[in-house]
Amino acid sequence: MEGKEGQAPEEETKSRIHPRNQLNDLTGTEWIKFTRTWFVCDSPRYWKNKNTELHPARYPEELVADFVRFFTKPGGWVLDPFAGSGATLVACRETGRNALGVEINPKYVSTMRQRLSALPMFEESVFPVLGNAAHLQESEFWGQDELQSLPLPRDESGLPQFDFIMTSPPYWSMLRKSRGGVESKQKQRGKQGLDTHYSDSLADLGNIEDYDEFIERLGLIFEGLHPLLKPQRYMTIVVQNLRAPDGEIKPLAWDLTRRLSTAYQFQGERLWCQNTKPLGIWGYPKTFVPNYHHHYCLIFRRVE
Repeated sequence: MEGKEGQAPEEETKSRIHPRNQLNDLTGTEWIKFTRTWFVCDSPRYWKNKNTELHPARYPEELVADFVRFFTKPGGWVLDPFAGSGATLVACRETGRNALGVEINPKYVSTMRQRLSALPMFEESVFPVLGNAAHLQESEFWGQDELQSLPLPRDESGLPQFDFIMTSPPYWSMLRKSRGGVESKQKQRGKQGLDTHYSDSLADLGNIEDYDEFIERLGLIFEGLHPLLKPQRYMTIVVQNLRAPDGEIKPLAWDLTRRLSTAYQFQGERLWCQNTKPLGIWGYPKTFVPNYHHHYCLIFRRVE
């Protein structure tokens, strides 16, 4: 099939990409569609992939794919410091990007490796690594034999240089909090023998009880990623405001944005909305309690 003036469709698309566009391979129309500040994403894989259901909190591969298409070109390198069951790595593999995912729980690293090995046309371009995100700023971490052999672009000091960071950290310790008397998804998972929290490790941020301590330690981790992100490139963090068991709303997205704005320039947010998530009658009939069916995709940029 030919496009205008005898061009193949892919050639026609390339001809409509602005010559000064160094960020991605999108046309102006595709670019402006992404800049809408909300979108709906209910991944069909969420219900079909039993391996990923072993992880208690994951985001859709389709969501990641849209972000990496916007913030990278094919062949670019993406880092996920809280890789979980590997949605970022799967999406990068399917969109022709390279990626490295760091995960603290050995069980989920194994899950990632199983998922990636089953992908059609699998190639060694995405790499799950066992490790603690708190150590990514240390040259010793990147000097490990396993990582030295990877084709990562590096600076003069030996630190890798990524085109984009995409991740979703723990939402504080909320997976360990009671949801009251309502039959929540977490309670359903428990009855099915599935994980209801990430791990029991003291190094796991999801086990920090104090909220302010959690924000500070999470902030330190993302500050430590600053030298790993190429100048003028972007980082997207998916988080959610949440309700503590005592009824207080913790503005996690806003507190984290304020904490990181000393190291990065905040570029804005996109709201990921979920249409198929069931509603719970949390406060009925006395108290207003919102059903949180949206997450904040916070977008930061390294400007120095």
